Amino acid sequence: MHILFVTYEFVTEKELCGGLGHYIANISEILAEKGHRVTILMISNHNETFQWKENIDVIVFSHNAYVNKNSRIGKCADYLTKRSTSWYLNRSLEINRRIKEMNRKDKIDIIQYCGDDMSVWYRPKNIPSVIRLSSFGPWYDLASQSRTDMSDMSWLNTWESRFFLHSFAKADAVYGPGRIVAGIVKKKLKKEVRVIESPCIINDNTKMQDCVEELNGKQYLLFFGRICLLKGVGIIQEILYDVLKENPQLFFVFAGREIDKSMMPKIRNASDEYHDRVVYLGEIRDSAKLYSVVQNAYACVLPSRADNLPNSCIEAMGLGKVVIGTYGASFEQLIKHKESGLLIKQDSPAALKKAIRYAMQMTDEERHNMGIRARERIAQMHPDKIYEQLMSFYQEVIDRKQKRR
Repeated sequence: MHILFVTYEFVTEKELCGGLGHYIANISEILAEKGHRVTILMISNHNETFQWKENIDVIVFSHNAYVNKNSRIGKCADYLTKRSTSWYLNRSLEINRRIKEMNRKDKIDIIQYCGDDMSVWYRPKNIPSVIRLSSFGPWYDLASQSRTDMSDMSWLNTWESRFFLHSFAKADAVYGPGRIVAGIVKKKLKKEVRVIESPCIINDNTKMQDCVEELNGKQYLLFFGRICLLKGVGIIQEILYDVLKENPQLFFVFAGREIDKSMMPKIRNASDEYHDRVVYLGEIRDSAKLYSVVQNAYACVLPSRADNLPNSCIEAMGLGKVVIGTYGASFEQLIKHKESGLLIKQDSPAALKKAIRYAMQMTDEERHNMGIRARERIAQMHPDKIYEQLMSFYQEVIDRKQKRR
């Protein structure tokens, strides 16, 4: 089968690569190992075509609708254009024009679009297509703003939400990794949304590096991922001083790219006289190095305001770590409270402090047992199992398309 992934981020790019890019890398390797051909079509700021790995080709192309969100000009342009209908549609037209050209030269069996860039809008109707809900832009936009009430669902009635939902209806089928986002879209779209979790490729044979030198011999809590309000870093900032004061030997480590460059200075200022026990490692692209940092952590603190089965939680649990996550942000799909991890109320500094206190008071045996149960849950996301689910889903979509013809 020839499978085409359409994306705006991938692990080969220099720009910020989040869960979407890493997911496509993982699933592409799994599909290629099973004998399928994979093409990745990505819009960026340059043109390039290359073979990434055996059976996996990458086509990168530049278009005037591309916005580098990490540049100063890009941030301004993104603000001015992100609610522009013409901006989304212009980009979709160009993407799908290229897909039609590709299909004429080399038949595509199915296209998978990401769900938060509207690229599906002008999709070729003669090729079966699906959308994967890697995130849900309007919900994430809300969670990226401070002092917003995450329990207020009125955002679903905004123009932007309706625009996103209308684009989802253009695909032949929709699926996603998290039940919360899938449930929201299913209810509003009145269309089946399949839940297929992300594959976890961590195993006991993963070769770990020694922990980074500045962490050797230290007891630390770890946050890793994008450093931004969406991921709950603002809540950590509020409780950091009290946690470090209460635990004189404890360090708090942050690893990931800063979305807002003022965030880490604010965090250090919040820790006041304990700022020397706040460690920022930056973005760690070497997975073995990152996993060693995770494995040596006392616990991983991931209090997201909105999320969709984040890789950080999957990886930490797969490595047998205690994870503190939030209700209402998909962590409850993976974690059973006080069995395979800890769950807290969103946006609650008091609940986060209580959970950290609970984690710090656990015995080594209790943490070990919780880690075993975390691993058992993640074992359900073995690549072979996810592969079978995904291929069955693809085949259903293809067969249904052929019957309609």
